[in-house]
Amino acid sequence: NIFIFLFLLPMLLPFFVTNQYYVSGILCRIFVYTIFVASLDIVVGYIGDISIGHAGLFAIGAYSVAILTGPSSLNAEGNLAFLPEWPFAFAVLIGIGLAAIAGLILGFPSLRSSGPYLAVSTIACGLIVFTIVNEQESLTNGTKGLHVAGLSFDGFGLFEPLRFQGNRFLWIAYPSMLAVMWMMRGFGRSFWGRAFEAIKFSSIAAESCGVHRTRFKISAFVISAALAGFAGGLFVQLDQYIAPGTFSLDFSILALMALIFGGLRSNLGNFLGMTVLVILPDLFTAFSDYRLIAFGVLLLLTLFFLPEGIAGLLKKQWRNFFPSQDQDLRRAEFEEVFRKSSREAPFSVTSKMDTIALALNQIRMQFGGLVAVNDLELRVKSGTIHGLMGPNGSGKSTTVNLITGVYAPTAGIVSLFGCNSNSLKIYERAQQGVARTFQNLQLFGGLTVIDNVLVGLHLSFHSSLFKVMLGFPSVAREERQLRERAYALLKFVGLEALAFETAANLAYGQARRLEIARALGLNPSLLLLDEPAAGLTTSEIQEFNGIIRKIRDQGVAIVLIEHHMDMLMEISDEITVLDFGKKIASGPPQTIQNHPEVIRAYLGTASQLGVSGGDGC
Repeated sequence: NIFIFLFLLPMLLPFFVTNQYYVSGILCRIFVYTIFVASLDIVVGYIGDISIGHAGLFAIGAYSVAILTGPSSLNAEGNLAFLPEWPFAFAVLIGIGLAAIAGLILGFPSLRSSGPYLAVSTIACGLIVFTIVNEQESLTNGTKGLHVAGLSFDGFGLFEPLRFQGNRFLWIAYPSMLAVMWMMRGFGRSFWGRAFEAIKFSSIAAESCGVHRTRFKISAFVISAALAGFAGGLFVQLDQYIAPGTFSLDFSILALMALIFGGLRSNLGNFLGMTVLVILPDLFTAFSDYRLIAFGVLLLLTLFFLPEGIAGLLKKQWRNFFPSQDQDLRRAEFEEVFRKSSREAPFSVTSKMDTIALALNQIRMQFGGLVAVNDLELRVKSGTIHGLMGPNGSGKSTTVNLITGVYAPTAGIVSLFGCNSNSLKIYERAQQGVARTFQNLQLFGGLTVIDNVLVGLHLSFHSSLFKVMLGFPSVAREERQLRERAYALLKFVGLEALAFETAANLAYGQARRLEIARALGLNPSLLLLDEPAAGLTTSEIQEFNGIIRKIRDQGVAIVLIEHHMDMLMEISDEITVLDFGKKIASGPPQTIQNHPEVIRAYLGTASQLGVSGGDGC
């Protein structure tokens, strides 16, 4: 009740404060700008791209509302050709839609570029919009700007018109900011937010979990642009006047600074960061000419000493003084659910035993003049472990990338569960039940261990974005059920005690287990393990053998790439050996162990291949 009262307290200000400078000019400005920073947070904080042209999207929303609502009586100067004087709410919706379309267009370059190249693309977008609003005088009135009337809603004869002018505009700006914060909170904690962060850390790993990279990256820009357009529409009412100078590149940079000051992926950070940038110039008016220099120094200090921003510092201090027991309570709840569960394994397999899960037919992969995989034939049955071995550079990882869709074969056919899958993308093969781990760890380091597994469960989420952002109860139920399943997967690989630990803090062997748990979230029928035991001790390898056997016993077809000969010989049902991209032997472990071509490839002699070496190379 205290928190509710504190949240509603600002709504009382118009009754007690008559000075418009501090309420309408400062406080409402912070509320509107916070919405704008939240829109930028989606692109920068969640998806990991840099946008320095967001002021252009803000301007689209602002000018849409100003043009559609501005009365001709207040804009007599100039040659404005179109002032329809539509209702404010309708004009805001138009502004949101136009900004979203601009975000859609801006999203496509993000698919092929990143870092400074994408930043330049966003700057170009901002400059284009700025040029249009500055020079198209018949539409925007150019440098003269546009005036709008104070906001009011007609009572249609039933009651007096509702006026939201001056300080009363707080009754629109403040609830709007709270609504956006509510949506961002639900969005950030949902599978949408996790998918965005997964793309940021590793787009290939995210797609291997079933995340449609194109859809989610473009969606990020569309959602971000729509929120920026909404903020722009509200901004018009702050001064009831807009001009092009507000929407310059400087404004985009200031918003980015506010985001970094406050802290990424934080509602509190968005608010605090923008509060600093709005209030500081007012407190130090004598230094207004040097504000960009001051902000630059603050930005450098923040990056060095507060990498998580002001909100990150406050959260850390809060946890120190008020340690939470939530993790222990949640773990106890998960354990109780797991105890009552009758399932033998926390994943299911749809393919039948002894069916051909994978068939490679004359697969060839050529990079220029280098033939990495040379006319490879391979068959893997469900419920079996098929080892794939060979010296370094023999084409093993390239073969896995061909199976999972990272590479398209130069020639030949990849057949998954009896279907030609050459044209399928990575996420489409994941939808078919193909899961993998990586030779070089591809965890989502900023997420917790259980959230990493939840990314693996991405295809099990079915709530719409509309329900997610509005916080429907069904979304919470779905999230709770799948968190319980994610915990069961962690228990399956022996990581339940680390469920709420940040993935980046895991030891190497634990990280390998987490990759397997994440892959099992897909309910795979085909699992590709790319050197899962690399760098592990002998005891850890034995534990891994037990996990892999349990997965196989559920009917999963497993392709195991390893340099540990003893591991391959112990658990593989069949082994294929590659050398310079070509298959030189295939058969049961005992046959491979004594095969002269295999011995020659590894040792260059005719002596028998031993199995006691650590990595066999």
